[in-house]
Amino acid sequence: MNLPNLLIVDDSNDNLLYLGTALKILKVNLIKAQSGIEALEKTKGIELVLAIIDIRMPGLNGYELALKMNETRGDKVPIIFMTASHMDEIDEFEGYGSGAVDYIYKPINNRILQSKVSVFLNLFNQKQTIIRNAALLKKSADELIVVNAALKESEEKYRSYIDHAPEGVFITDETGKYIEVNKAGCSISGYLKDETLKMSVFDMLPEESLEEGQSHFRTVVETGTAKADLLFKHKDGTKRWVTFNVVKLAENRFLGFTKDITDRKKAENELKSSLVQLHKLTQYTEKVRENERLAISRELHDDLGQALTAVKIDLGLIRQKVSDPDKLLKINKVYTLVSEIIKTVQRLTSQLRPQIIDDLGLDAAIEWYTKEFAQRNGIGVYLNLDSGIVIFPDASLTLFRIMQESLTNVARHSGATRVDIGLTKTADSINFRISDNGIGITENGLNSKKSFGIMNMIERATSLGGSLDIYRENGHGTVIKLVLPLNNKGIYENNNL
Repeated sequence: MNLPNLLIVDDSNDNLLYLGTALKILKVNLIKAQSGIEALEKTKGIELVLAIIDIRMPGLNGYELALKMNETRGDKVPIIFMTASHMDEIDEFEGYGSGAVDYIYKPINNRILQSKVSVFLNLFNQKQTIIRNAALLKKSADELIVVNAALKESEEKYRSYIDHAPEGVFITDETGKYIEVNKAGCSISGYLKDETLKMSVFDMLPEESLEEGQSHFRTVVETGTAKADLLFKHKDGTKRWVTFNVVKLAENRFLGFTKDITDRKKAENELKSSLVQLHKLTQYTEKVRENERLAISRELHDDLGQALTAVKIDLGLIRQKVSDPDKLLKINKVYTLVSEIIKTVQRLTSQLRPQIIDDLGLDAAIEWYTKEFAQRNGIGVYLNLDSGIVIFPDASLTLFRIMQESLTNVARHSGATRVDIGLTKTADSINFRISDNGIGITENGLNSKKSFGIMNMIERATSLGGSLDIYRENGHGTVIKLVLPLNNKGIYENNNL
């Protein structure tokens, strides 16, 4: 920071040295001159806080120098005249007329000099502070003008957006009373703007939506945001569905966006109804399919199975009466073939409708099927089945089919060497989990529209009121997890589960 400039003019070098020493303790930049001409040259373009000038000098005297200095400056320089002789009133008036503000007499008292100069330094510092504050004030005023202009422009844009927004936009206070609403909002409700501003959000909710609407509004007051689909009363008396998305602007101001979703809700309900019908149709189709499997299974067992058994018995009797080696060899081949066909029929019968489920339950059926699967495919199967979980045969059959589909996929696609199957019960659900250590299902495989096996498993799980998740575990292997709620009593034989 530059020090304020103080001019000292005296034709005596000793006086200049003395004054410089006396003023050394003050924070000023001293400019010394021994003549008026030198003083004018040294102070060109320099702002002076004060000039201390000797009155009696050769050439330009102090009065003349003061006049010339102040003629060439916009702001007059305060001047203290130094003199060694007492002055009469005429001399004093001449001095004041040339710019003097004070006099100091030689020999000069240091403390008086320092005190007088300090007064002008303080005045100068105050003036500089005022100038700086004025500049800052002007800058702030200019910035305020710019901010106000931007604010006005922003407000105009905001108003334009609000008025022309395709969705309903509104502002309420903390009680839900409307403070602002745009054209789209009025169009949704059917009320004019003046009518709307006399109402609250709750005035437009029918009785069946009022409690839910109040609950959502309490949520936005407490958390700052809320979203809801609510039934809404139109001015014409009809009830329509509207979505609300509200955020907190300030302590008692809330900004909301709304949109009429009646058509969407109608489409959703129609879709939901279609899905329910499709679900029922799928269940019916699956039931018909299982009945057909049961009928085919019985026919294979009762007719073909019994016929093959009779053939096998007859071949055994014939074999006992034949002694020709060639004929006996042929009979043995036929006997063996019939035995293999009987086994195939038994296997097909079991796959079509595992009778073991009806006779011994799901866990026994799982143990039987996985044992055959492990032998047939060379894949180890490890079971963790809770005892005491008793499920209706039809529901057990659904779980069994899900397991069948899962193991078929493991054998075909996974490259796994191990499968783990768990059937466990928690406090509120039954969990059926099948996992393998194979390559894992891909996203494409999981989301493919051709994954009919996966879709079938999901549909079967839904038919039991459960949920089915299929995902990769730790980057490899596939997990199929079925969760059945315990509150679905239609699945379980005993209500103590």
